[in-house]
Amino acid sequence: MSTLTHLPVDPVADLAHIIARAEVRGAIAPDDAATADRLLQGLREGWHDLGGEARASLGLIAGPLRARRDALDAPMAPRGGRPLPLRDVLAQMGVTALRHGQDRPILASLAGADSLVVMPTGSGKSLCFQAPAFAGGGLTVVVSPLIALIQDQHDRLADMGLPVAMVTSLQSPREAYAAINAIGRGEARLVLCAPERFVHEAFTDAVRANPVDLLAIDEAHCLAEWGHDFRPEYLHLARLRDLLAPRAMMALTATATPDVSDEIVRRLGLRDPVTVRTGFDRPNLSLDVIRLDGKGAVARKWAALEAGLAGAGGIPAIVYCGTRRATEEVAEGLAARGFRAVGYHAGMSDDDRTRAQESFMSGNADVMAATNAFGMGIDRADVRGVWHWSIPTSLEAYYQEAGRAGRDGMPGRAVLLAMRADLGRLIRFATDDRGVPGGDPRAARNRAWSGYRAITGYVDADGCRRRVILTHFGDPAVGAPSGRCCDVCDPLPPEAVPPAGPATARRVAPAAGPAGRPGADHPDLAPADQAMFERLREWRRERADGTPAYTVCADRALRAIAVHRPRDEASLLGINGVGPAFIERHSASLFGVLDPSA
Repeated sequence: MSTLTHLPVDPVADLAHIIARAEVRGAIAPDDAATADRLLQGLREGWHDLGGEARASLGLIAGPLRARRDALDAPMAPRGGRPLPLRDVLAQMGVTALRHGQDRPILASLAGADSLVVMPTGSGKSLCFQAPAFAGGGLTVVVSPLIALIQDQHDRLADMGLPVAMVTSLQSPREAYAAINAIGRGEARLVLCAPERFVHEAFTDAVRANPVDLLAIDEAHCLAEWGHDFRPEYLHLARLRDLLAPRAMMALTATATPDVSDEIVRRLGLRDPVTVRTGFDRPNLSLDVIRLDGKGAVARKWAALEAGLAGAGGIPAIVYCGTRRATEEVAEGLAARGFRAVGYHAGMSDDDRTRAQESFMSGNADVMAATNAFGMGIDRADVRGVWHWSIPTSLEAYYQEAGRAGRDGMPGRAVLLAMRADLGRLIRFATDDRGVPGGDPRAARNRAWSGYRAITGYVDADGCRRRVILTHFGDPAVGAPSGRCCDVCDPLPPEAVPPAGPATARRVAPAAGPAGRPGADHPDLAPADQAMFERLREWRRERADGTPAYTVCADRALRAIAVHRPRDEASLLGINGVGPAFIERHSASLFGVLDPSA
């Protein structure tokens, strides 16, 4: 544990060691209690001589220790299962060293103190509640807003052999029943759930059958009406302190301004929380805004995205779109340009979203075009670029999504393709009560307008974009990029926005590739081919069965099929945009359309 051996003054380090020994034994030994009293007295007398770092560390360790002096035999006592040494837990999780900021909330939780954790996306917030969950003696309950996040964390921990359980709406009744019974029997040390789960009496009773050491609220900005992703169901979480009686609470978020942080503390009733703000800079990310206005703006937008994805280190990538329709258009357009792209939005069926997510996470797809429904909890560490096809509704939303690039620490890009035409959508969002559900409508409108001003200020900034973001989040640190900073500090080369046109399309998908692969566009089809193309489009609508047509195949591939009329699977596989999965699912039906007499 990094703080235990690298604290700034010896008395503080000694107190940290007392906490660590109590963590292992499940109690503070009498000799340690006496030593702690003596150290605390000395530190109080010499308080003014301590530096800021020492005071912060002392506040973390001494506060919880002093608060539990009335029960010295049980500050770390096991209340459920057998506590494990923290080092052993970290080793089992494959953690060889803690990242900056992780040690303080872990220590706070083990000492029974509340905490507020504000750390950027990809900085390891989840470990702050996972480690104490398995090192403590009771139960840790984690509330998360998205099932994808819950599923991902559960699967990772279960694969490590750790006692974890989840209860979600996507589980079968049998699976949910089994998980609830396991929780009630005390077989789980960490429980992951959505906020709505506590309306179910059986689940709540199972949790309450255990002593709860920690209640962690992930994505805590969702309960702040000034947050960018306010969710009314989060407002009910404050009552869980009385319902579950946890020793400690922890609120975690990546995108909380100082005002939002204050609202989180107030709404949850956090008690003198240990506050960890590790800074908002992501040194390995470059931040670019490409402005696209005037005649031909959409064509230049496509050219910029295509050039960026096709360049060195351009993929894997996520392209965030403002609407479901734009998501489908971008996914189909990228597929037509030769990219392995899939789409994801809330209007798709659960099965189609799952297939798209699995395709991207497994590497079978290189580009994910998505609305903001795809994001929280998605942990593909090697994403090189996050592109925004549309201007998002707030700077918080933008930076959270942008932070999904470069989570492996390698260089990543965050690019905003900004068109003034997008502003009309944002204004409609800010003035339409239906666009901002939950809570006080006036607060919702104010929140939307605040988000509008912040994101347009970022787009229009004539200074360093990194500085704009850090200032917005109240971070006074000087940005320290490890590579390119932004388009203001390090202007993009002219080729980053190439002129759009036929040459661009031919470069990505030549008319005839290796072995005569037919991949050319056919803008002017012969009458017979045009008729076949229309029949194939009707066939594709039927095969899509209510899902977006491009999930079967793109128009470009369909035109090539209409012209070349493949007669067997080998020749069909030669069509650009047709792969083994298409052959398996659709080839027999397709051949029936191409040759009705067969």
